[in-house]
Amino acid sequence: MALTRTLLALLAIGTSLVAAEAPGSESLKAEDVIAKVRGAIAKEPKFLERIKGLHFEAKSADQDGKPSGYVILQIVPPFNRRQINYTADYSTEVTNCSNGLEGWTTKREVRQGGRAEMGVIGFAEVARMKDMAINDLTFFAAPEAGTGTVTFKGQNEINGRKVNSLQYTYKTGYNLIRHFDVQTNLLAATDYIDPKGEALRQQVDDTQWIEGVAFAKKESVFVAGKKVAEITYEKVLINPEVSDSSFAFPQR
Repeated sequence: MALTRTLLALLAIGTSLVAAEAPGSESLKAEDVIAKVRGAIAKEPKFLERIKGLHFEAKSADQDGKPSGYVILQIVPPFNRRQINYTADYSTEVTNCSNGLEGWTTKREVRQGGRAEMGVIGFAEVARMKDMAINDLTFFAAPEAGTGTVTFKGQNEINGRKVNSLQYTYKTGYNLIRHFDVQTNLLAATDYIDPKGEALRQQVDDTQWIEGVAFAKKESVFVAGKKVAEITYEKVLINPEVSDSSFAFPQR
């Protein structure tokens, strides 16, 4: 699975990323695609059931392969989500964190005596981050009743691969389209869409298996059809040990 999270602060492709339904795809429903996908991403169903938390570490590079940063992402139930971004030279650290009720952000210079600042994440964004955490830990399942919907958007072609496309829309405004390879039922790409209808695409270039579950190993990021970055996941941990204090609002 690709991280259902925007690792890079990039926005700007239109909703034209999803094509009209292909002939013969009309009989498919969202629940049919989800069932196939969840059956494919885990070697045994119990492997998904035991996942309660995730930890990712990834490095990013620009379109020319030049290092551009490093990201650590932690998702722990019920709604905890923390993302830590470093610049390529590790001189600056930016953290965005939410526990589902409140959220905060910090920016600091990673050196002795370096400057630091802290801010509060607004209620609307905290609600979106809550849905992001839930979405990450439910492995492509439909949103719970009353929180959002999932819709089959037909079939498309991505990088020569035929895909089934599902749009997940949450009441908080969190909106994404996932494209699953018709042959393997594994994730081929994810389009992250903002409330204005703009989006970025993370295309899965390589997949890795961690404890019997499929995760993205390498992704390419596209804006308006142009490749702008690469993401390589160097570490994926299932059920990491993370203290509740890691997601608590920091005290000055």
